[in-house]
Amino acid sequence: MRVKLIVVTAVLTIVISAAMAAAEREVIETILVRVNDRIVTVNDFKIRLRQELAQVSPMPTGKDLRDYTEGLFQTLVDEMVLLERAEERRVQVDDQSVDAAIHGLREQNDLLDDAAWEAALESSNMSLDDLRERYRQTILLSRTVQSEIRPTEITEEEVRIRYEKEKDLYKVPAKVKLEQLFFPIAENGSNQAEVTRIARGLVQRVSEGSDLRAEATLAGVEVQELGSIPIADLRGDLRAALDGVAGGGFTEPLETAGGIQVIHLVERIPESYQTFEEVEEDIKRRMSANSYQEQSRGLVNRLRQEYLVTIDQKQLDFILGVVETL
Repeated sequence: MRVKLIVVTAVLTIVISAAMAAAEREVIETILVRVNDRIVTVNDFKIRLRQELAQVSPMPTGKDLRDYTEGLFQTLVDEMVLLERAEERRVQVDDQSVDAAIHGLREQNDLLDDAAWEAALESSNMSLDDLRERYRQTILLSRTVQSEIRPTEITEEEVRIRYEKEKDLYKVPAKVKLEQLFFPIAENGSNQAEVTRIARGLVQRVSEGSDLRAEATLAGVEVQELGSIPIADLRGDLRAALDGVAGGGFTEPLETAGGIQVIHLVERIPESYQTFEEVEEDIKRRMSANSYQEQSRGLVNRLRQEYLVTIDQKQLDFILGVVETL
């Protein structure tokens, strides 16, 4: 799990705490969910919700916040189920693994400076011990799932079938390969007509067989390569100027800031698709990830049926009702 550790406005957190506190005091330690002998109280979930919201930007509100909270609750139940399985299987996580994960987190977020690290922890509403425990649990859950899932062998034929089915994902849009010649004019524009005449003359001679770069050198301008650009990404005026221009042709001289621009259409590149060979490994990785997710979901669903899972729906509905009003 990657912790974003971003600074977030505390107003919503305060409101949530106040709204929760409006309930009867004994509700705070009411068991919200039980998986076998493992429990999470209303207060435990409230703390987890605050911690998670501190890492979300922008902060959800209303129905979005309700959906987020409900999703977090379901994630929490899944975690409890897998923690039970980890205990059954005696899955362990050593301190070195947690240390490496925390160090990676600090590197990814450019938080190797201790002062910046402390500030980030404070803004995330989480102590270092909390964060270490969160990472220990995440690694534990991952190892538990991995111990139960069989690697999936994906054949080339299966990948090819997926490629054909999803081919539009690998569509390469039509492009134009362009070069530019820019002819500067005087600040007051007094020589614009003459410069336009020079540009037209250059285009005419090149169109009759003269070498473009030789002509550009004689005119004192440079041929600038613009590269291959999707037609849909071109400016509207440039797309219009290129309309009807064949490969190797030129646009009419275009007035632009500070001078006259001529675009050389080197070639039109038609719409195509990435080849199977180019995307084979990417498809295989996605198929493997999908298989892993499906097997993980299946494992959790099976364990939910095997274990005693009890949810206090009344308290959950109360929490969801509170957050939806924010």
